[in-house]
Formats: sequence, C-alpha cells, structure tokens
Amino acid sequence: MSSALTDLCSPASKKHPTILNETPPSSPRTFKFPDGEKISIAISHLAPISSNSTASNALSGGDKQAPTHKVSISSFAKEGEVTGNDFEFLVTPPLAPFPSPASEPNDNTFAARSKRCGIVHHQSGSSSGIDGQLLAWKVAQVFLTLWPSQEYFTFHSTSDDHALISQLVRSGLALPHPAEGENQSPSSTATALVSRAAFWQGKGFFEKTGKPIWILPKAQAYDLPPPTDSSLQPTSLSELKLLRPQKPSVSSGPIYSRYVEELGQTLSYRIVSSSNEEDVDTITRWHATERVNEGWRQRLDKEEQRKTLIATEKDASAIGLIGEWDGEPWGYVEIYFAKESNIAPFYNSGLHDRGFHALVGEEKFRGPHRVRSWMGSLIHLMFLLDPNTELVLSEPRASNTKMVNYECMCGGHVEKLIDFSHKRAALVMFPRERFFQLCPLGPLPQHVANK
Repeated sequence: MSSALTDLCSPASKKHPTILNETPPSSPRTFKFPDGEKISIAISHLAPISSNSTASNALSGGDKQAPTHKVSISSFAKEGEVTGNDFEFLVTPPLAPFPSPASEPNDNTFAARSKRCGIVHHQSGSSSGIDGQLLAWKVAQVFLTLWPSQEYFTFHSTSDDHALISQLVRSGLALPHPAEGENQSPSSTATALVSRAAFWQGKGFFEKTGKPIWILPKAQAYDLPPPTDSSLQPTSLSELKLLRPQKPSVSSGPIYSRYVEELGQTLSYRIVSSSNEEDVDTITRWHATERVNEGWRQRLDKEEQRKTLIATEKDASAIGLIGEWDGEPWGYVEIYFAKESNIAPFYNSGLHDRGFHALVGEEKFRGPHRVRSWMGSLIHLMFLLDPNTELVLSEPRASNTKMVNYECMCGGHVEKLIDFSHKRAALVMFPRERFFQLCPLGPLPQHVANK
C-alpha cells in the first residue's frame, strides 16, 4: 500500500518539477488568487546572479549555475487585457534533489538544508499601492505555485527592508534565516526563510486580514477561537457543543476556493441545500449510479435523498458540501466532528478531530490527477476552519483499496481496520503536522503527465 511519505521518496517523485524552465517568456501563465484576482505570470531567463552581488552568507544557497528567473506579475483588466507589470522579483532556483542516498551529505542541519533552497530577491516598494507584507505574501504564493515541492525558500530584501523581514517573522510566515546566526535579530537582517507549511496555514495573510485567504466570508461564522485563547477552549463534549458557533448559512456561494495551477481550474466547496432542487436532483442522480452506490449504498428516490440532506442540515456537528470545478458540481462531501460520530469508540478521539465522507459523482472529474487536489483541499479546509483541529479522519471501506491509496497520497496512513455494523473500514488518519509538512494539495507530476 502506498503512502504520501513513500511516494515523496520514490524515484518518480524526484523529477524536480521546475515549472519555470518549461515556460518560455512568450507564454505567460495565468493564475488566480483565492479572492478571484486574475494575474499573469511571465518568466524571462537572465544570467546567474553573481555571488559577489549577495549581501550575506545566507545567500550562498540556491543553484548559482542555473539561469536567474525574472518573474513579472500583471493583473487583468475587466476586459481581460493585461494591465502591465504590478510587481516583479528575481529567483535563484533551488538545487535539485540528491540523485541517490549515497550522494546525500552527513550534514542535515537546518542551516545546511537552507542553503539548498531557492532565493527570492525582492525589491521593497517595487509595487505602489500594495502593503509590503501582503505583497510579500503574494510573492510567496507565486513562488510556491512555481515550485510546489519546496518546503522553504529564502526571502531576501534587496533594499535591506529590515522592518519587512521582522514583520514576516512575527507573523509566523517566515523564520530567522539559520545562516544569519542564532543571535541575529530579524529587525537587523535582510533575509528570512519562508515556510511552505506556514504559508498554507494562512500565516502572514491571516495576521493582516483576520482569516486565511482560502476560507471565504460565508465560513467565518464557523471559526472557533485560536489555540492561544485558552480561556475559551472547551474541555468536554458538552462544553464544545455550547461554545460551537452556528454553522455557515446555506447560500449559493462557496466557503472555500483555491485555484489549482496544474489543472488550470478553480476548486471550491459550497454548502448543499435541501431546498435547492438542482442540488437534490444532482445528488439523487449520483447515488443512482452503480459506482457510487457500491460504496455509499444510498440509492434513494429524490424525496428520500432530500430527507438525508435535511438531517445533515439539522445536525450541528456535520456540514454537507458540494464540490465544484470552475462552478460545475463534481461531487458531494460531508465533514463532521469525530467525537460525535460512530467512529469515536474506535480510537482515542479528540474534541476537535474532524472526519469526512466523499463521493465523486461526475465521471469526467475522476482520476488521480484530480483526487489529490480536491481531497487535499478538503482536508486543508477542515484544518483551517478550526485551528484547534490536530487530526482529520476518514473511514472508507477496507475493500476499496483505490480510495485508501488515494487517501494515503494525501498525507494519510491506515491506523487499523475497524468494524462497523454495516462495513469493515480502514481507519485513515491525517495528522496536522504531517499534512502541512507534505502540503499534498495538487496532483503529483506523474499524474499530470498522464492525465
């Protein structure tokens, strides 16, 4: 059985998807931020940045033999035309992975690993009208879109903007660069190490706006207090029920949205409605297919399906969602608090653990190149909805090995097999730390190549 960790270390995963080198300057990429802003990413290749131009030993990393990439970001006007460069930055690409275990050095310290990271050379004030910290966050978004496999990258302020570096470190988006020395204050340095895990948890942007950017306003009523607010944390299931905010209201808009660059489409989740005839018809049609019925055993007529949706709407511990690609429904998922479900007796359940059920209803939206995007994003959504959630779970049929393998690709592992009255299931666990270490939010390179 495969897992996200074994796949990460497999030869197939060492293709080092350096997307920039595959993008000629005449073919800019189109990208969308979660708030709907559409941008163009244009790439041009320059001579390598000379080591004489670096400001500190922290910049001795990156692949100095590779061309430097100039990344230019432009917005689109309402008519669809590019308005001109909003901002730009230079990138020294990261070093390629070691080709074999024998080639790996004995020095695996954080400082040594940081010197293999790519370097973003950022000129503060290069874009008028954009807050410096938010601009840095957008730079991070673009870098991690182009190099999604990089756990860290060096952010270097070429204008020695120490205040910006200090802001990035305070926000949690970045760490003091280890090559700067343990006693070096962020307020007196021009470099920091941006963390991919921190980025996908909304650090930096969250501190500026009060919410992770992928969680849209309709979900905000469901946010729980942050872990630091210990005075409001429930200590029992009864307290949890009392403190739990109301579920997001049913609406036509999404509560989560993320543009998947590898697929060129926007993935979103919105709350399903039992009073929406189109929703009820669609779910009824999906359950009527042999493939879905084989797993869910819920082939019911329309009115019976409506009753199941009403029951979910009345359940304070569960939310039913419709998943969409570019606004077109592809499947149905339910997320729930594990402590209040029939999975609770099978493990030492925590008060904030979440679980999910999922089905892909539309045939054209099936395939491994999509699963890791929608499932990874669903798990991402659950971790962002409640910062106290440390564990997400699933319990697919143990005989459904394809689904079990997909879940392992998304950072899960099979803890054990469990027996419900209606099925034998694999108890799959997704710990928060592992999920954000791997960030399994997009298709693997080999799946994109074969889509």
